Order: sequence, then structure tokens, then C-alpha cells
Amino acid sequence: MSPAGSGPSSPPLAPSLADVIGSLDGYATVRYISIAFLAVLLYDHAITVDFEVTRIWTLSWRLPKFLFLINRYIVPPMLIFNGIIPTIYHIPEPTCNIIVKWTAWPTFIALGTIETLLMLRVLAIYGHSKAVTRFLMGLFIFKIVAWLALLSVIISQIEAVPRNEYVSGCSYTTPPYLLVGWIPPAFFESVIVIFVIYKILGCEGLSPTLRLLARDSMVYFVVMFSFLVANLVISRFRGSLLLGPPSVIACVAGARMTMNIRGLWDDDPNETRCELPTIRFGVPSAPTRSESDGAVSWQLESGEDAT
Repeated sequence: MSPAGSGPSSPPLAPSLADVIGSLDGYATVRYISIAFLAVLLYDHAITVDFEVTRIWTLSWRLPKFLFLINRYIVPPMLIFNGIIPTIYHIPEPTCNIIVKWTAWPTFIALGTIETLLMLRVLAIYGHSKAVTRFLMGLFIFKIVAWLALLSVIISQIEAVPRNEYVSGCSYTTPPYLLVGWIPPAFFESVIVIFVIYKILGCEGLSPTLRLLARDSMVYFVVMFSFLVANLVISRFRGSLLLGPPSVIACVAGARMTMNIRGLWDDDPNETRCELPTIRFGVPSAPTRSESDGAVSWQLESGEDAT
């Protein structure tokens, strides 16, 4: 018998209600952040389209140009689709199950292309050293395989759950090891930036080209790595993922890096002349040898693209 003055015991609804409110709050936060970053992506595309026409469209069809076009015109529509889904009401559960299999792949493609571009830049900085090439290529392939395996396992364990008709989008249940999926890209990009820092510290005087390569790589790494770490923390304690921001950062950074290195030559061809024997861009012209230190320098021909 219950004590006097006390009513019948209530079912433990409070924790469940708190969980629901917390989940909806996290869902709304992720949704608004993703929409804000999509707006940044569209704005950046609009203000740089003139540079794209003059600096990229005239390049020959090589790997950097393909990477640029993938991040510029294939990934953004995929991200916009992901941004529209959370605004749609009454999505059937089977459709949500299909959508969840799709959601992670734009991020995989965006990060994969920008990491390929970063790797090519590091290889250029190191003069396409065979040892560095073998190491980074092997590490990159291992990262891709590991990330694909982790994503496949994680996605197979994510399922859609019924959602209240007053809430838009889809809800999912995620496995507890979701955060592991962010380890491969975070590790690979850390290795890339270590290579860049090592080269910078080993040079007494940086050429404008090397300075630009290092600056763009470091800015990208700091911003992207911050979001990768944030995803590790968020997925550990909140269960939500900021898939939109890393993908947008990769798209913007990939385009900016390619246009910046091309613009350096367009603005002043003499400034892209590099006195370091460890730099090689595109197809070089005839080399010239310095009488003072014996360093071989390469000059870009008009219309050549830099890696």
C-alpha cells in the first residue's frame, strides 16, 4: 500500500519524453546547419564562376580538371537533394530506408576527391618522389578500402523508424560504433598535413607557389579536421551527424585550391617559377640549371595546369 498522501505511481514517461525532445532538438540543429552550409556553397559558386571560366575551362582534360568538375557539378546536386529531404513530410518508411543508404555517399565522394587533390599536391611538393608516391598511394588505397568497409557495415545497421506526422524528414536508428566511420578520413588528412609541414620546415625560403600550396592545404585541413573531430564527438554523445558541412567544405576547398594555383600563374607567370628541385607542375618546359646551387627550376607553359 502506498504511503498516505501519495498518489498512484506514474509510469516512467519523463525519460522517454526527454529523449524524444533531445532527439528532435538535435535533428533541427543539424538540419539548419546543413541548410546554412548549402547556402554558402551556392554563394561561393556564384561569386567564383567567372574565375572558373577563365582558369579551369581552358585547361586540358587531366585528373585535376576531372576532380574539379566532380566537386563542382556532381556533388552539389547530391547535397542539395540531401538538404531537401528533411523538409518533406509524410515520407514512407520504405522510402526512408532507401534514402539512408544514399545519404553518406555524397560525403564519401566529396572527401575522396579533395583528398586525391591534396595527395597530388603533396606529391608535386616532394617532386614526385617514388618513396613518397608509394607510401601515400598505398595509404590512400588502404583508407578507401577501410572507409568503404566501415560505411557498408554502418549503413547496413541503420534503419528508418516511424516518425510523427507533424515532423518532416526521416528518423533513423544508428549503431553505437557510428563514430568509427570518421577515423579513416581524419587519419589520412592528418598524414597529408604532416607531409606539408615537414616540407615547409625544411625550406629556408618559400617560393610563391609553395607558399600558396601550403597555405591552401593548411587552411583546408584546420577547418575540415575541426568538423571531423566534431563529428566524432557528436556521434559519440548525441548520435547526430554533420554530414553537410564537411561535404560543402570539400567542394568549396577543392574548387578554390584549383583556381588559386591556376590564378597564380595567370596573375604573374614569373611568380610561379620555383627554384626548388622538388616541385613539378604539369608538363614542364625545358629545364634551366642555376649556376649558383645547381637547382633545376621548371616554368609552366601557357595553358598547362598545375597539380
